[in-house]
Amino acid sequence: MKLKVKVKDFDLGVSITKIDIPEESTVDFLLGKLLQEGLIFESYLPTMKVNGYSYGEMHKLKTNSLFHGFEKVVMASDRVELTLTQKRNESGHKAGQLLLDYSQLVNVIDKFKAEEKDPETLYGTVFFIQQEKHQYLVRYEEHGFEFYHFKLQYENAFKDEDRFPFLILELKTKEELTKSELKWIRTIMFPAKDRINPIIHLEVSKLNQGIIDELTTLVHRVMVVIGKFQRNKTDFVKENKLPSYVQLNEKNSIGFVDMGQLERIVERSTK
Repeated sequence: MKLKVKVKDFDLGVSITKIDIPEESTVDFLLGKLLQEGLIFESYLPTMKVNGYSYGEMHKLKTNSLFHGFEKVVMASDRVELTLTQKRNESGHKAGQLLLDYSQLVNVIDKFKAEEKDPETLYGTVFFIQQEKHQYLVRYEEHGFEFYHFKLQYENAFKDEDRFPFLILELKTKEELTKSELKWIRTIMFPAKDRINPIIHLEVSKLNQGIIDELTTLVHRVMVVIGKFQRNKTDFVKENKLPSYVQLNEKNSIGFVDMGQLERIVERSTK
């Protein structure tokens, strides 16, 4: 993982360097690397924060998780500000995706948006989706879909800010696309003026056809839940319950799942 690091030391001035760290390394490893190279000092660390995490909370975070949905990350203390930029090739992280088939994902997003009614009432809604043994929380926001591992990221999905989904499917208008994103979008679809141009935020080394297909299925499941609720005039907000789509033993059910039940499952999984 190649990073450009801009160090703004409030006493010593500004310096810029490039470092290379293992893909799955932690924030603790990153800070150790910066200490080793003399870019920061031990005394700077106690007040260091990143994405709402304090120094005591950030150690076990994977460095690459800080970049989900962001091009740059700022870590700061009362003595220094670090701006981390992940280095990519000229065509961005989309370059490695050219051989993958996005047609079904494009189609389901197009259908989802075409059938969408009163989207503002849905923003912030968290859906529980189970595909046999695989369980996810999917949060729908104006910018797109956020995906969370059910047992590992349960509380994260409900935060008002500083959320860290393992994957973000961002939906952009044509005007919002960067030059590299626009270039890539043209390889999979005709760029649309509406908010239906899909940008996947995930490390390119991890992205494969299976993930794209699973992503397509999850978006479709959310669409099915929304469609059924709207046809039945069912309110999405129900105290201590989440709208859900559960596929188990090849049987499907759509409705609500009790949050207390989910929390007990999460609690048991951590013991």
